Amino acid sequence: MDFKRIYNGAGALLLAVCFCLGINSPVSANGFVTPQVQQQLDKNDALYSSLQDAYTQRKWRQVSITFDEYTKAFVTLDLKAKQYSSLIVDVEEKRRKKRELDRYNSLRKQKQKEYVTAHGLGAIAYAHRKKFVAANDVLREVQEYGDEQAIIPAARGVIAYLMKDYNAAEPLLKTAHTLDSNLFEPVYYLYKIAFNKGEYGTAFFWMEKTAALKPERLDLIMAQAQLLQKLGQSSAAELMYTQLIKLDSSNAVAYNNRGYCRIALGKLDAAFSDFNSALAINDAYSEALLNRAALWRATGNLAAALKDLNSGLKSTPSDTRLLVSRMQTQQDMGNYVLAKEDMEQILLLSNSISAVNEAGWFLATCPSDTVRDGKRAVELLLPIVKRSKRHPRVLDSLAAAYAASNEFDKAVATQQEALTRGIEYRLPNYQLTNYEKRLALYAESRSFKTSMD
Repeated sequence: MDFKRIYNGAGALLLAVCFCLGINSPVSANGFVTPQVQQQLDKNDALYSSLQDAYTQRKWRQVSITFDEYTKAFVTLDLKAKQYSSLIVDVEEKRRKKRELDRYNSLRKQKQKEYVTAHGLGAIAYAHRKKFVAANDVLREVQEYGDEQAIIPAARGVIAYLMKDYNAAEPLLKTAHTLDSNLFEPVYYLYKIAFNKGEYGTAFFWMEKTAALKPERLDLIMAQAQLLQKLGQSSAAELMYTQLIKLDSSNAVAYNNRGYCRIALGKLDAAFSDFNSALAINDAYSEALLNRAALWRATGNLAAALKDLNSGLKSTPSDTRLLVSRMQTQQDMGNYVLAKEDMEQILLLSNSISAVNEAGWFLATCPSDTVRDGKRAVELLLPIVKRSKRHPRVLDSLAAAYAASNEFDKAVATQQEALTRGIEYRLPNYQLTNYEKRLALYAESRSFKTSMD
């Protein structure tokens, strides 16, 4: 028997089998993914991209619509095991087929991850539209991935935040951040929770992380600067507003806020320049008019202050902040009757604690005997004491009102409480000093008038 001939014949047969397997086995991308499936995958990709774009732009209704389209069109790729014959002896061919298979399974994992992410984004969109049941239903479909993909606990945290359940939201968002420190939602909403709680130091910690993830977003730079202002770090806030102005020279808010910081730093000329710049961008910007008017008052130019306030009220006649400032300016100018007219308008427009407190303070401390009305001031202020949680500034006004009504025992007790709570609230030293001076006056059965400042 010619073993050589048989061996060669078997080799030829084996090569022929291998050649056929190489053509017909579904190991290439085209073999695993048919043209029809590829077409569906392309549609999925386009919808997923549109979903992300709508989410980035916070178009919540569009996110919901696109999410529904995406899930309906989604193609589930089956897990593929090794599908090539053990008869293949070409090592390179085996490696190639394995690489093709690995690429397919990698594609499958990627699409599954996108599917879960889409559910997270869809749930957040529904929550922003106040459709909380629908949001939770969306997440229920992918809850098994909650320990793997950060978007699931992140979405649950956002839902809890929007439902104002901060205690439930916080641990969920922290879990999401632990799973993926590069995910935006956890750090952003942890910042918002801390801010809403008045924990501005913690809020700044999370905002720094948030801004680092989206350095191109100017609103995050603005948020950082505003937090620094709230923390009393005027110099650092000034630098950040300067950075923001370099990036966007048409940002009137940044100019206005930097001007406010510069007042705190004693840079009055620079503050004037900033308010002027803000108003050059938007001449009806009431916040800048209000701040420039306050600066005019502080530097003794009452006529200029009144002009700014009148300009602002022409555009927004119901702005109680402008009315309060004009009432104070009119009082500084000795126009007590006109100041009282503004006070009455304030009370018609607003029942807020700050508005009523300013009106009560004016009535209690006005130098004009014909305008001052301690009893009415007491009637106005008593209801807001509880609403303000006995805030020291409200108590200070109420004490002045009692003194104007010749009820000095009540004035002394109330002013003493205002001083005690002012220390607890960490009010500035100059305010606490004024509280002490008024307490001494009331102890001597003397009322306080604003001309005594």
